[in-house]
Amino acid sequence: MTKAHRILTIPTSSRTDAGSAQACHVLRFCYCLHKFCFDNKECLTNSSVNWSRTLKNYPGQGTSTPVMNHLIFVTGGTGFIGSHVVAQLLEKGYRVRAAARSASKLRRIFPNTATLEVVEMSTLTSDYTESLKGVDAVIHMAAELFSKASSTDRIYQVRFAAYNGTLHIVRQSIDAGIKKIIITGTFASLFDTQLKIAFGTELVTEKFFHPVTLETLDRNQSPMSIYQQSKTLADKKVWELAKEHPDIDFTILLPPAVFGPLVPNFPVTDSQTSIGTNYNLTKIITTGTDSYPTYPLGHLADVRDVARAHIAALSAPPVPERDKRFIISNTTFKFKDVADLIRRERPELAHRLPREYIVPPEQTDAPLDTNFAAEVLGMKEYVPWEETVLAGIDAQVAWEKQNCH
Repeated sequence: MTKAHRILTIPTSSRTDAGSAQACHVLRFCYCLHKFCFDNKECLTNSSVNWSRTLKNYPGQGTSTPVMNHLIFVTGGTGFIGSHVVAQLLEKGYRVRAAARSASKLRRIFPNTATLEVVEMSTLTSDYTESLKGVDAVIHMAAELFSKASSTDRIYQVRFAAYNGTLHIVRQSIDAGIKKIIITGTFASLFDTQLKIAFGTELVTEKFFHPVTLETLDRNQSPMSIYQQSKTLADKKVWELAKEHPDIDFTILLPPAVFGPLVPNFPVTDSQTSIGTNYNLTKIITTGTDSYPTYPLGHLADVRDVARAHIAALSAPPVPERDKRFIISNTTFKFKDVADLIRRERPELAHRLPREYIVPPEQTDAPLDTNFAAEVLGMKEYVPWEETVLAGIDAQVAWEKQNCH
């Protein structure tokens, strides 16, 4: 396991190119990450894993103290990442106005919170004009959910909402005179469709982009590829708008696999996927003992760190002649190391792990340059990967206690 550092190192052993199956799994993760940022089914109450590291333990939180009356508009506050962002905003003294499909759900996560205002919005393309009045900054994390409809046109429509929804909110924010806009992107936007770069040895910087254009987007490809490319197109379009509006400070954050604890009261249902993107990690104890999960993503960040990056972006100044596009990633992980960690720290789960002689699948491990995020956002230290992984595993165990009788 590599240590946490600003440029991720890779092993010198040879690797094969990522195939289409690996690409599909990685893109499915990137979709699921954003799925949990907008809506969930009707919830039960999740009692708690140890989610809160006090912010004083995080270096580089920003040099300016938030003004108590600063109002931040947030989308995706009921999601895995979004709930942590809202929690940290409130802890730092910001007032929050959060849009959600279910206002009652968000209020159950944050009950009796005087500095939180919740507005119910049915879609990402709803009219946000009134909700944006008096807002100092926007943090946009929400993405449309995938419909059960299977037609190609419907899949294309819903996946492409990642593009339309983002640009709709950005344009309405511009019209409202808001001068700081922060968007949750995906690190999949850095890579080609087959993700060969993600398995390669070339240092990947924030200047990398998937080569897709509106003209080359093919609606007949896999739904996950459409999602990856629509997110990339939104990313590119935002920077076009940034050039048209130099007085507005834009930021796009690009997280990889995001694991970690759930905030207290997070809406956990009887669906195992309701523990957020931890679901991809915890397959190591739910898949069986004869194989590892078929999950090739190897880049990792703790949900608390990803949320912290969003908060830091609020006080980060503009960077002349450079787009504020930040890779937020701690390190790489291997499922073999995760299995060893669980055997050591959660021995009661050891019998559920793949047998020790089983060879785990290849995982992405291209080096990522996170220096820009370190310099501008202060993202120089991260939650140790072991703590992140164990928090994700504990979320699965808590889910089982709640749902399995």
